[in-house]
Amino acid sequence: MSIAEADITRETRAPVVCRAWSKSRNPARMLEELKQGLGACNPALIALFVSSNLPYEDVVAPLAAAYPQAELVGCTTAGSLTSSYYEGDGAVAVAFDRSAFSFEICLLQKLGAFSMAAAGEAIEAAYFQLLRKLDPDQQNFFAMLLVDGLSRREEEIAASTYAALDEVPIFGASAGDNLNFDTTQIFLNGRVLEDSALVVLGASSRPVEVFKLEHFRPTEDRVVVTSADPERRIVWSINAEPAADEYARLIGADVAALTPEIFAANPLLVRVGGEYHVRAIQKVTSDGALHFFCAIDEGIVLTLAHPEDMRDNLSEHMARLSQRIGGVEAALCFDCILRRLEAERLGITGDLIDIFDKFRMIGFNTYGEQYRFLHLSQTLTGLAIGGART
Repeated sequence: MSIAEADITRETRAPVVCRAWSKSRNPARMLEELKQGLGACNPALIALFVSSNLPYEDVVAPLAAAYPQAELVGCTTAGSLTSSYYEGDGAVAVAFDRSAFSFEICLLQKLGAFSMAAAGEAIEAAYFQLLRKLDPDQQNFFAMLLVDGLSRREEEIAASTYAALDEVPIFGASAGDNLNFDTTQIFLNGRVLEDSALVVLGASSRPVEVFKLEHFRPTEDRVVVTSADPERRIVWSINAEPAADEYARLIGADVAALTPEIFAANPLLVRVGGEYHVRAIQKVTSDGALHFFCAIDEGIVLTLAHPEDMRDNLSEHMARLSQRIGGVEAALCFDCILRRLEAERLGITGDLIDIFDKFRMIGFNTYGEQYRFLHLSQTLTGLAIGGART
């Protein structure tokens, strides 16, 4: 079944954010349903996220052509998060109305030869361009990162953006391809790009809040990374023992049983700036090493995490956020693929969908999340847009 929704707010006023989604595998039908859902907005920008399982190339250019006055950004995904479904397929789109939002986009290409200095200059130039064209009341800033999920440049891109933008809140996501780890794509104004990233700079007259949440707390079990390849995010040994063997021993499992679902249930934490952040494992390599989603280095102390109830954690966090911004009109969410795998294993996806619906959440499953200057995993990051000012 295919679904699309024009996210008309509960009040009679016109929406400033429209959400749309489709589960169709037919590009023409998918396009029709997305356009129907976005119809109530006059968008300054459309964010489009399409499962890598679907014919995304047949949707990106036509949707951009249908809205020639809007910027279109997006990427391939490892799944969709909507008010109706939470799974590996689907396409979602979010339109930001020009009455309340302004945007400027910085495209970063050839990430294999990434220069933090050059990226910082480009991001800063785009920020100043945004400042020059703002309406006087659009002073609530944010920056959204969309990064090739196999580039391994997320840490540097997040750090470059943070340095260039000073106090602007930053959130972002790594594009996915449904755990194939083959190729991920970035979308920009009808083009499909690889080895690229976007820094989408935004300003709004509405209250907005960039947020981050995870549902883990540290245990007393700690290990030390004793041999690693930080560039490739591979850990060869933990506590001077083969990494996969030692991790399996720590969680009480067999190495042969280490799957994405097991990694999702037993993540490791690293402490940065007084806070714990998840360092999730992607897979076991053929020679018994652990391949992580985020950068990892020798000498780092990792702490085994214990999960809290994902539903309570999400509901409580979003309720507090809603109070701060006068109600959530929409929340664009970047949700780690490992969170969805954990929800599926526990059989709680239906409960989570109810929470997504209550707080008007929409987004996609990622290969990593960015928050401020950090690249994270097994986390949900996002942008919440609040009610109209009175």
